[in-house]
Amino acid sequence: MSRLLRFVVQRSLAGQGSELKEYLLGVEVFDRTSAFDPRTDPIVRVEARRLRAKLKSYYEGEGLDDDLVIEIPTGCYAAAFRMRGETRPEPAAEENPATSIAVLPFSNLSPEPDGEYFSDGLTEELIHALTKVRGLRVVAWTTAAQLKEGRDDYAAVGRRLMVGSVLQGSVRRSGERIRITVRLVLTESGQYLWAETYDRWMADLFDIQEDIAREIADSLRVQLLGCPAPPDSARRRWNVDAYDRYLQGRYQWNKRTREGFQSAIQLFSQAVTIDAGFAPAYAGLADSYSVMAELGFASTKDTMPMAKTAALRALELDPELAEAHTSLGLIESLYEWRWKEAGVRYRRALELHPGYATAQHWYACDYLAMLGRFDEAIDRVKLAVQLDPLSIAIQDSMALTYLLARRYEEALEEYQRGLEIHGRHYKFVTGMGRVFTHTGRYDEALALFEEGRSMSGSLPSLLGAMAQTYGLAGQPDRARALLSELEETAKHRYVPSTARALAHLGLGEIELALDWLEGACDRRELPVCSLGVHPGYDALHGEPRYQAMVRRLGLRG
Repeated sequence: MSRLLRFVVQRSLAGQGSELKEYLLGVEVFDRTSAFDPRTDPIVRVEARRLRAKLKSYYEGEGLDDDLVIEIPTGCYAAAFRMRGETRPEPAAEENPATSIAVLPFSNLSPEPDGEYFSDGLTEELIHALTKVRGLRVVAWTTAAQLKEGRDDYAAVGRRLMVGSVLQGSVRRSGERIRITVRLVLTESGQYLWAETYDRWMADLFDIQEDIAREIADSLRVQLLGCPAPPDSARRRWNVDAYDRYLQGRYQWNKRTREGFQSAIQLFSQAVTIDAGFAPAYAGLADSYSVMAELGFASTKDTMPMAKTAALRALELDPELAEAHTSLGLIESLYEWRWKEAGVRYRRALELHPGYATAQHWYACDYLAMLGRFDEAIDRVKLAVQLDPLSIAIQDSMALTYLLARRYEEALEEYQRGLEIHGRHYKFVTGMGRVFTHTGRYDEALALFEEGRSMSGSLPSLLGAMAQTYGLAGQPDRARALLSELEETAKHRYVPSTARALAHLGLGEIELALDWLEGACDRRELPVCSLGVHPGYDALHGEPRYQAMVRRLGLRG
């Protein structure tokens, strides 16, 4: 840490503060090789955050009487100097908009009523291609998809997403002919950097995607880690009909509903029937089965073996498919408890595709946080937020990671930020309720839980949290009523065992809670992996059965 401080102070005093970028610090201070990529190795951000905290602590204690104060403002790495009592300088922006782009949803001008999936699929594929450009931050599809309205207000889009340019266009498909019109626009001025129209056959679709991505890279002149490499032109040309089914499958998968997943599985299966070598469709199958289990739409025994089979097949067909590595990372961590292998898998995915927000997200929250490595997890999930700033799932996970770290004020701030961005969404309402439960503010927690229940229905995980809170609040009858509701629900749909375990914990029924948790371990239910870090289980920490489960899971107790 002292080496980092010495380096940034010397460079700042020499007037070279603007040169202090992550790559330079990684190589010069932390002895990383020339292959160092700040997007996959957060060492500089982690150590800079520790240095800021250390300086703050010093000047509030031992250095309280120092006249000169040295700071590293958030968002940059140059040292700032001020005399005690002076106003702090405004922090620099954390992002460089000039190297950031959002691909807005392409307008569907096709006469076919189902043409929407095709235009959305093309948008998502262009995003994927652009993330291969070194040094370019590309906003993820789940965020871009929310901007179908108001997408012509470039300045507003630029401010909201912190990007310097947007790519937008339209798609008209008629039979086997397509016309794609695209334009690259600066958000601040509205100036067009580049525009093009492609009239092609559907069979040429992959060439069009690569042409567009290459033109954008050239137009932006990205110079972060050297000259940008063009997107992978060696990408396999898949069967167009299979690719068509794949786009439809991803369109359904992104709905995140039970019906959407079922449709996605059917469409991905059709894709691999048409083209048995189509690796992304196998990854789509793996993602569908895994997320169904994670969201409680199906049990792990009904989904996870099929998820692994599909992910391994995708990897066999394309060893450099980041999506397949990411899917396997989730399986190896939350289902198989092979944490070391999962870490290697996630890091490989990020080497292949640093701009893949899902990889950053799952690595942070389903791996690092579960192992109690909260500082690293928070840094990683912040990267995911930058890549996908309007993702409800990622914002929720950011707040949850703070909650797991017992940093309750920051968790509350992130849940409130989610409400500001997304409105009164049940995830953020109930998330705030969980913070209040674990800080003893039971009445406030229960009011929020009841509100969230009215918006989302009786989700088993929410009923479990409510039952625990009613029990802790001295209302055992209400807690038992919810426990009975969970038992009735379990007769006709999957209910995570952790929900009933939390209910029993609220009632002080430790042995029953342990019984349910041991059953969850036996069934390898995904939510049980939070056992070592979730504050809802704090009452169990002294129990030998709990400690044995934590060891069995390979977690920190």
